[in-house]
Amino acid sequence: MLCEIYCEKFHQNRITFHEGLNTILGDKNGSNSIGKSTFLLIIDFVFGGIDYLNKSIDVQNNIKKHEICFTFLFSDKYYYFARNTEDTETVFECDDRYNHLSSMSL
Repeated sequence: MLCEIYCEKFHQNRITFHEGLNTILGDKNGSNSIGKSTFLLIIDFVFGGIDYLNKSIDVQNNIKKHEICFTFLFSDKYYYFARNTEDTETVFECDDRYNHLSSMSL
């Protein structure tokens, strides 16, 4: 289960998930362009996708290189990883503070 996504460049640095259904909601005014679709692309990136880079040109042009860290929970054990926008073919295994321990190919 995906438990957390963390990035220093996000407005809300740490997004946590819980068991069951998690939703991505906009504001009470129904505003557009506030990041809902971009966040779905980030979730795809965490799972190995590349659309975050290909379809979020504004993000890439304005934020530049950044790293997205994420945590999974499997069989009561947490696993920590990171992937950056510069070397998208590499995933880093991390400690619980997202310090890189080793790398592996996507």
